[in-house]
Amino acid sequence: MIIGIFTIEEINLVAMYLGGTRTDTIMQIAAAVPYMDTEMQSIANSAIRKLITLEESEYTESSFIPADETDE
Repeated sequence: MIIGIFTIEEINLVAMYLGGTRTDTIMQIAAAVPYMDTEMQSIANSAIRKLITLEESEYTESSFIPADETDE
């Protein structure tokens, strides 16, 4: 399940750049990385690495819904 793989910060980031496919999402996040501060770049790169490991079916079956950090 996505919750066990991705941190809340990564889920929120993926939700912001969510594309129609896993590849679209990866490309959109990667395009934004140069404009992020160092901390966000680290979160984005981690999310990209995790997205790469997902199968497309896992990606489409997952819910990347932004969460408030108090929802932990």
